[in-house]
Amino acid sequence: MIQFDKIDLATFLQNYWQKKPVLLRNALPDFESPISAEELAGLSLEEEIESRIVVQKAVDDYELKRGPFSEDDYTELPEEKWTLLVQGCDRLLPEVADILNDFDFLPRWRIDDIMISYATTGGNVGPHFDHYDVFLLQAAGQRHWQITSQDCFEDNYIQGVDLRLMKTFKVEEDFVLNPGDILYLPPKVGHHGIALDDQCMTFSVGYRSYRGQELWDSLGDHLSELSLFKELYLDPSMQPNLPPGEVTADAAQAARQLIESKLQDPKLLQTWFARFASQLDQAAAQQLPEPLTAEETPSLQEFIDALHSEHGLIKDAVCRFVYTDIDAQTQLYINGAIWENVNAPAEFIQLLANQYFLTIDDLMPYIDDNGVQALLFDLWKLQYLVFIE
Repeated sequence: MIQFDKIDLATFLQNYWQKKPVLLRNALPDFESPISAEELAGLSLEEEIESRIVVQKAVDDYELKRGPFSEDDYTELPEEKWTLLVQGCDRLLPEVADILNDFDFLPRWRIDDIMISYATTGGNVGPHFDHYDVFLLQAAGQRHWQITSQDCFEDNYIQGVDLRLMKTFKVEEDFVLNPGDILYLPPKVGHHGIALDDQCMTFSVGYRSYRGQELWDSLGDHLSELSLFKELYLDPSMQPNLPPGEVTADAAQAARQLIESKLQDPKLLQTWFARFASQLDQAAAQQLPEPLTAEETPSLQEFIDALHSEHGLIKDAVCRFVYTDIDAQTQLYINGAIWENVNAPAEFIQLLANQYFLTIDDLMPYIDDNGVQALLFDLWKLQYLVFIE
């Protein structure tokens, strides 16, 4: 787990998380980046990987380029003041995904992805604010950060620029980050980071943000998909001589009461939100592994025999596993789906959802359970779990 320097975890969660920024010096001591700038550039050449390059041409003049890039694109860049950003690196490199284990003091399902940026001296993406929580881990080199809580509203941006940059940016604090330092920023805190050398790499551990409209739409989809809202609207008491074209306040109130009857169902809400929390975004869904074909699939017993000789199982980095306890039963959800007919013990389902990988020592207490065997075999056939190399 990351180190909290002058505060402890409880203080961070109570006073800082989603409330105000904090600089954590030496949060990951002796940190070394698991990827080089050249390897990051190599990822940006791939068609299926989301990447961008931002070049600063003048004070308020930035150019945004979108990947995939070619090697020629890099030869045409200036020597200074450009930044490469590659999205979803935790889904691409197990060594990067391992970093998420240092952030397990927060629910894993809240994490969006790890974006990695490399910048030459002076490289930056301009002053801006985001709508999500982020831990900015300095992985190599140095970066000068300036932050502000002022003027972080939608209309405060420079017109005519590809990036959504803040027009007014009043610096309240500034820091120079070294490798292993982390700057935590809650939503809607303006920040501007400038690379101080040609080795500057920053890992942005970003967390999902949920707008109310997104939640509302998702709940409606859940109700519709599972046919859970078939109750009929009933009119309020009708009064004589009502104007035929008027929708009365009482009629709207009757509709509200019908909707609220569903919102008062805790089991329904818990089931829906577990699905929502484990759902993949469109980019991640396209990166799901290919399941094994019938020709590639051995028998269940052959799989269990092989498992005994392996180090264990590890989740595909794209997949999201969560569980929730409803009516004294532990239910498993994977990638937005309710995992039906799971006969594994509750403590195993929790173990499976909580841990990024399961060693053979983790598995041994459950390995002879028929429900556990069936669950692991199904997930392995989908390649949601693979053998640890």
